[in-house]
Amino acid sequence: MDLSLAFLFALITGIVSPPSFEEIVARLDLPLLSLLVFLMCIVAGLRISGFFTAIFEKIFYGEIRSRSLSRFFIFGCYFSSMLITNDVALIIFAPLAVFTFTELKKIRVIAPTVIWQTIAANMGSMLTPIGNPQNLFIYSHYNLSLTEFLYVTAPVVAISGILIYIGTFFIGDYRLNIAKREEKSIPKGKIAILFSLFIICLLYVLHIISFEIMALVVIPSLLIFNPKLLLEADYKLILLFAALFIGVGNLSDIPFFQSIPQNLKGHEFVVSLFLSQIISNVPATVLLSEFTNAYTPLLLGVNIGGLGTIIASMASVISFKAYMQMRFSKPRYYLVSFTLSNLAMLFVLVLYYNYWGNV
Repeated sequence: MDLSLAFLFALITGIVSPPSFEEIVARLDLPLLSLLVFLMCIVAGLRISGFFTAIFEKIFYGEIRSRSLSRFFIFGCYFSSMLITNDVALIIFAPLAVFTFTELKKIRVIAPTVIWQTIAANMGSMLTPIGNPQNLFIYSHYNLSLTEFLYVTAPVVAISGILIYIGTFFIGDYRLNIAKREEKSIPKGKIAILFSLFIICLLYVLHIISFEIMALVVIPSLLIFNPKLLLEADYKLILLFAALFIGVGNLSDIPFFQSIPQNLKGHEFVVSLFLSQIISNVPATVLLSEFTNAYTPLLLGVNIGGLGTIIASMASVISFKAYMQMRFSKPRYYLVSFTLSNLAMLFVLVLYYNYWGNV
């Protein structure tokens, strides 16, 4: 859902059912929005420091197979997205994959690698509360424990990992030779500080420390460490969340929509999955959460629903843009391959939900 549409949604519902100032403040969920900003700034600092590129350059040099290299980029997205979100994982690894294979003159490997990177980031990020915005919202909204959350997500993420590995066999396997690069120094002290701040945020997510303690540590630290990092957060996403919070709250106060919980009951998985294909999984999460207490089918629906169309998860657009910056890009081929690969994953995971995951 575009930001302008979200604001229009909040405005129209606000006219129909005007909220008080206190209701608006309560609906905004400032701790959640602040946590999102903190995590974005911290991970941006790690990316800018060259931390992730340095790891790649240290591991890969000499003779190697293209499929092995593709798997590094793909599972780099899969595992890193669990902690740094699917968006950031793709911002880091998708351009790196495009650049590397372009330099190695293996253009035909790029599209399938980026496609599976996207699937890997979307499904790997499902595991943890901080893996993607919809997870963090559901974790906070339903006040879940980490154990409750992982009980729902871990089986799907494990199955997805196996399917993704199988999918990599469709990527061409060529002999490559990567010249060893001169090792670049990275600011280890700064990286240590950023990791410390990241751990502080995790302690809040795990309900070990309060929001106030987290904010009192993270905000001054970022201001002293590098205030420019505060500009690196995706404030469009934050504003989108804010508008949706207000609009959905207004919607729930309109008598016509108060019958939705009864109609939605038992259909949360299917509705959230299909709604994600149209408006993306983050807006679908916020919209439906107001009308159901069944977090399990909603959590599975919006995450599995990130597969399918390219707008089902907005992270998918990030990798598509990275691919399109390549000189020899083939958008039609990419979109057809992307859709078919996503639908294949979606089919298997829906079968899993229907037969084993519907708890």
